[in-house]
Amino acid sequence: MLNRRIWIVALVAVLLMSMLAGCSMGDVPAPSRNVPISIDAALEGQNAGLMGLMTGEVTWTESQLSSFLTELLKQNTGPNQPVDAITVWLEPGNKVHARITLKEGVLLGSRNIDVAGQIMVQGGKLMVNLASAGANGMMVSGPLMDLVNSYINGALAGFGVAADVSTGEGSITIKVGAM
Repeated sequence: MLNRRIWIVALVAVLLMSMLAGCSMGDVPAPSRNVPISIDAALEGQNAGLMGLMTGEVTWTESQLSSFLTELLKQNTGPNQPVDAITVWLEPGNKVHARITLKEGVLLGSRNIDVAGQIMVQGGKLMVNLASAGANGMMVSGPLMDLVNSYINGALAGFGVAADVSTGEGSITIKVGAM
């Protein structure tokens, strides 16, 4: 089931790149904070997630979440997958920015695909509402984002029932349980 979600996210990245051909010029600005990705931070993120399953609440730092997502992807897809790293920045007001860094030679020009939007709980499920996405100076926004959002939210749908989600600068807290 996890592999299916990872492949859905990879498919969304491929669909996003194919849609960029007819889009507007511009970049999705990323926060300037450095988010270190490491095995140690991935293990901290995994431990925080396991504790969250027991307590019903988990808080991840940007480094823990980014490292955990990057290592999870690597462990579940093997050496031929095109993603090198996933970096997540979190801002107050449930704002989220993610950068998917591709391996060298996968994409001409920049190696980064950036997305920005909000994370929320809707109908008891954790969801995202991405407002924009872009790579190589081309941006997708508006109606094209509906397709990207639906694929991502479809992948998130199997993660249980979230009661609340909140972000601060550099962290996210998800409370799980009945609303």
